[in-house]
Amino acid sequence: MNKENLIDLLINGTKLYTIENIIFNFSITVILAFFIYLVYKKTNSSVVYSQNFNLTIVMIALISSLVMMLIGNNLAISLGMVGALSIVRFRAAIKEPRDIAFLFWAIAIGLASGSGAFLIAIIGSIIIAIVLFLFSKTAYSSYSYLLIIKGNNLKCECIQDVLRNYKIPNKMCMKNTSLDSTELTYEMTLKQVNKDNLIEHFFTIKDITEVHIVSYNGEVSG
Repeated sequence: MNKENLIDLLINGTKLYTIENIIFNFSITVILAFFIYLVYKKTNSSVVYSQNFNLTIVMIALISSLVMMLIGNNLAISLGMVGALSIVRFRAAIKEPRDIAFLFWAIAIGLASGSGAFLIAIIGSIIIAIVLFLFSKTAYSSYSYLLIIKGNNLKCECIQDVLRNYKIPNKMCMKNTSLDSTELTYEMTLKQVNKDNLIEHFFTIKDITEVHIVSYNGEVSG
Protein backbone atom coordinates (compact mmCIF):
# COMPACT_ATOMS: atom_id res chain seq x y z
CA MET A 1 0.00 0.00 0.00
CA ASN A 2 1.58 3.26 -1.12
CA LYS A 3 1.21 6.68 0.47
CA GLU A 4 -1.58 7.83 -1.89
CA ASN A 5 -3.69 4.74 -1.17
CA LEU A 6 -3.17 5.17 2.58
CA ILE A 7 -4.36 8.79 2.50
CA ASP A 8 -7.35 7.79 0.34
CA LEU A 9 -8.32 5.08 2.85
CA LEU A 10 -8.10 7.49 5.77
CA ILE A 11 -10.25 10.10 4.04
CA ASN A 12 -12.75 8.04 2.04
CA GLY A 13 -12.77 4.83 4.04
CA THR A 14 -13.11 1.29 2.73
CA LYS A 15 -15.89 0.30 0.38
CA LEU A 16 -14.95 -3.36 -0.29
CA TYR A 17 -13.41 -5.48 2.44
CA THR A 18 -10.34 -7.14 1.00
CA ILE A 19 -7.79 -8.81 3.26
CA GLU A 20 -5.65 -5.68 3.00
CA ASN A 21 -8.56 -3.42 4.01
CA ILE A 22 -9.57 -5.66 6.91
CA ILE A 23 -6.02 -5.63 8.28
CA PHE A 24 -5.88 -1.85 7.83
CA ASN A 25 -9.21 -1.39 9.67
CA PHE A 26 -8.05 -3.51 12.59
CA SER A 27 -4.68 -1.75 12.67
CA ILE A 28 -6.35 1.66 13.05
CA THR A 29 -8.69 0.21 15.68
CA VAL A 30 -5.77 -1.24 17.67
CA ILE A 31 -3.90 2.08 17.59
CA LEU A 32 -6.95 4.05 18.74
CA ALA A 33 -7.88 1.41 21.35
CA PHE A 34 -4.35 1.60 22.78
CA PHE A 35 -4.71 5.39 22.81
CA ILE A 36 -7.93 5.01 24.87
CA TYR A 37 -6.09 2.53 27.11
CA LEU A 38 -3.39 5.10 27.88
CA VAL A 39 -5.89 7.93 28.41
CA TYR A 40 -7.93 5.82 30.85
CA LYS A 41 -4.80 4.88 32.80
CA LYS A 42 -3.44 8.44 32.95
CA THR A 43 -6.74 10.10 33.89
CA ASN A 44 -7.91 7.45 36.36
CA SER A 45 -8.70 9.12 39.69
CA SER A 46 -10.05 6.09 41.56
CA VAL A 47 -8.25 4.64 44.54
CA VAL A 48 -8.08 1.27 42.73
CA TYR A 49 -7.05 1.04 39.07
CA SER A 50 -8.57 -1.92 37.16
CA GLN A 51 -6.20 -3.37 34.57
CA ASN A 52 -8.83 -5.92 33.52
CA PHE A 53 -11.40 -3.21 32.80
CA ASN A 54 -8.89 -1.27 30.73
CA LEU A 55 -8.10 -4.38 28.66
CA THR A 56 -11.84 -4.90 28.24
CA ILE A 57 -12.05 -1.43 26.66
CA VAL A 58 -9.50 -2.49 24.04
CA MET A 59 -11.38 -5.74 23.34
CA ILE A 60 -14.70 -3.91 22.96
CA ALA A 61 -13.18 -1.55 20.38
CA LEU A 62 -11.88 -4.51 18.34
CA ILE A 63 -15.13 -6.46 18.62
CA SER A 64 -17.18 -3.40 17.61
CA SER A 65 -14.97 -2.96 14.55
CA LEU A 66 -15.45 -6.62 13.62
CA VAL A 67 -19.23 -6.35 14.06
CA MET A 68 -19.37 -3.22 11.91
CA MET A 69 -17.43 -4.90 9.11
CA LEU A 70 -19.71 -7.94 9.32
CA ILE A 71 -22.87 -5.85 9.09
CA GLY A 72 -21.77 -3.41 6.37
CA ASN A 73 -24.90 -2.45 4.43
CA ASN A 74 -26.58 -5.83 4.95
CA LEU A 75 -29.97 -5.27 6.60
CA ALA A 76 -30.52 -8.96 7.36
CA ILE A 77 -27.25 -9.30 9.24
CA SER A 78 -27.87 -6.07 11.17
CA LEU A 79 -31.30 -7.29 12.31
CA GLY A 80 -29.82 -10.64 13.28
CA MET A 81 -27.12 -8.89 15.29
CA VAL A 82 -29.71 -6.80 17.14
CA GLY A 83 -31.65 -9.96 17.94
CA ALA A 84 -28.53 -11.74 19.20
CA LEU A 85 -27.53 -8.83 21.44
CA SER A 86 -31.07 -8.52 22.83
CA ILE A 87 -30.86 -11.95 24.46
CA VAL A 88 -27.48 -11.30 26.09
CA ARG A 89 -27.68 -10.34 29.77
CA PHE A 90 -24.79 -8.35 31.21
CA ARG A 91 -24.31 -9.04 34.93
CA ALA A 92 -21.20 -6.96 35.59
CA ALA A 93 -21.97 -3.84 37.62
CA ILE A 94 -20.11 -0.69 36.57
CA LYS A 95 -19.92 1.66 39.55
CA GLU A 96 -18.15 4.60 37.90
CA PRO A 97 -20.16 6.63 35.33
CA ARG A 98 -16.80 7.57 33.83
CA ASP A 99 -16.14 3.91 33.00
CA ILE A 100 -19.41 3.73 31.06
CA ALA A 101 -18.30 6.72 29.01
CA PHE A 102 -15.03 4.95 28.17
CA LEU A 103 -16.98 1.88 27.04
CA PHE A 104 -19.09 4.05 24.71
CA TRP A 105 -15.90 5.67 23.44
CA ALA A 106 -14.43 2.25 22.63
CA ILE A 107 -17.64 1.19 20.87
CA ALA A 108 -17.69 4.41 18.85
CA ILE A 109 -14.06 3.88 17.81
CA GLY A 110 -14.84 0.33 16.73
CA LEU A 111 -17.91 1.36 14.75
CA ALA A 112 -16.11 4.25 13.07
CA SER A 113 -13.04 2.20 12.16
CA GLY A 114 -15.15 -0.74 11.03
CA SER A 115 -17.16 1.49 8.69
CA GLY A 116 -14.05 3.24 7.36
CA ALA A 117 -14.65 6.62 9.03
CA PHE A 118 -11.06 6.86 10.22
CA LEU A 119 -10.73 10.64 10.30
CA ILE A 120 -13.84 10.93 12.49
CA ALA A 121 -12.44 8.31 14.86
CA ILE A 122 -8.99 9.93 15.05
CA ILE A 123 -10.09 13.56 15.41
CA GLY A 124 -12.89 12.63 17.82
CA SER A 125 -10.51 10.64 20.02
CA ILE A 126 -8.00 13.49 20.17
CA ILE A 127 -10.70 15.99 21.18
CA ILE A 128 -12.12 13.65 23.85
CA ALA A 129 -8.63 13.02 25.27
CA ILE A 130 -7.86 16.75 25.46
CA VAL A 131 -11.14 17.41 27.31
CA LEU A 132 -10.46 14.55 29.74
CA PHE A 133 -6.95 15.74 30.54
CA LEU A 134 -8.17 19.31 31.09
CA PHE A 135 -10.92 18.21 33.47
CA SER A 136 -8.72 15.68 35.28
CA LYS A 137 -6.37 18.51 36.27
CA THR A 138 -9.13 20.51 37.95
CA ALA A 139 -11.79 17.97 38.90
CA TYR A 140 -10.82 17.29 42.50
CA SER A 141 -8.48 20.12 43.40
CA SER A 142 -10.61 21.25 46.40
CA TYR A 143 -10.73 18.06 48.48
CA SER A 144 -8.29 15.42 47.37
CA TYR A 145 -7.96 13.27 50.52
CA LEU A 146 -10.16 11.54 53.07
CA LEU A 147 -9.13 11.65 56.71
CA ILE A 148 -10.62 8.74 58.68
CA ILE A 149 -10.15 8.79 62.45
CA LYS A 150 -11.32 6.14 64.91
CA GLY A 151 -11.27 6.32 68.67
CA ASN A 152 -13.14 6.17 71.95
CA ASN A 153 -15.67 8.94 72.50
CA LEU A 154 -13.95 11.33 70.10
CA LYS A 155 -14.90 14.98 70.03
CA CYS A 156 -15.05 16.83 66.72
CA GLU A 157 -13.53 19.92 68.34
CA CYS A 158 -10.23 18.11 69.00
CA ILE A 159 -9.91 17.10 65.35
CA GLN A 160 -10.84 20.56 64.13
CA ASP A 161 -8.19 22.12 66.38
CA VAL A 162 -5.45 20.01 64.76
CA LEU A 163 -6.67 20.76 61.23
CA ARG A 164 -6.85 24.47 62.00
CA ASN A 165 -3.35 24.34 63.44
CA TYR A 166 -2.06 22.97 60.11
CA LYS A 167 -4.32 25.36 58.14
CA ILE A 168 -5.93 22.48 56.26
CA PRO A 169 -9.24 23.22 54.48
CA ASN A 170 -11.66 20.50 55.52
CA LYS A 171 -15.27 19.41 55.71
CA MET A 172 -16.71 16.66 57.90
CA CYS A 173 -18.74 14.33 55.71
CA MET A 174 -19.48 11.39 58.02
CA LYS A 175 -19.71 10.50 61.72
CA ASN A 176 -20.40 6.98 62.99
CA THR A 177 -20.92 6.49 66.71
CA SER A 178 -21.42 3.36 68.83
CA LEU A 179 -21.52 2.86 72.60
CA ASP A 180 -17.74 2.90 73.05
CA SER A 181 -16.24 4.13 69.74
CA THR A 182 -16.51 6.93 67.20
CA GLU A 183 -15.43 7.16 63.56
CA LEU A 184 -15.04 10.56 61.87
CA THR A 185 -14.48 11.12 58.14
CA TYR A 186 -13.28 14.43 56.72
CA GLU A 187 -12.65 15.72 53.21
CA MET A 188 -9.48 17.78 53.15
CA THR A 189 -6.79 19.33 50.98
CA LEU A 190 -3.13 18.53 51.58
CA LYS A 191 -0.75 20.70 49.60
CA GLN A 192 2.50 21.12 51.52
CA VAL A 193 1.56 19.34 54.74
CA ASN A 194 3.62 16.31 55.75
CA LYS A 195 1.20 13.40 56.19
CA ASP A 196 3.41 11.60 58.72
CA ASN A 197 3.65 14.67 60.95
CA LEU A 198 -0.11 15.15 60.76
CA ILE A 199 -0.77 11.54 61.74
CA GLU A 200 1.70 11.75 64.64
CA HIS A 201 -0.03 14.90 65.85
CA PHE A 202 -3.40 13.13 65.88
CA PHE A 203 -1.97 10.24 67.91
CA THR A 204 -1.02 12.70 70.66
CA ILE A 205 -4.75 12.85 71.39
CA LYS A 206 -5.22 10.00 73.88
CA ASP A 207 -8.68 8.89 72.68
CA ILE A 208 -7.58 8.27 69.05
CA THR A 209 -6.79 4.64 68.14
CA GLU A 210 -6.60 4.73 64.31
CA VAL A 211 -5.80 7.38 61.69
CA HIS A 212 -6.10 6.82 57.92
CA ILE A 213 -5.41 9.25 55.06
CA VAL A 214 -6.84 8.00 51.77
CA SER A 215 -6.68 9.43 48.25
CA TYR A 216 -10.14 10.80 47.44
CA ASN A 217 -11.93 10.66 44.08
CA GLY A 218 -14.89 12.90 44.90
CA GLU A 219 -17.50 10.46 46.25
CA VAL A 220 -18.26 9.09 49.69
CA SER A 221 -20.61 6.15 50.28
CA GLY A 222 -22.18 5.30 53.56
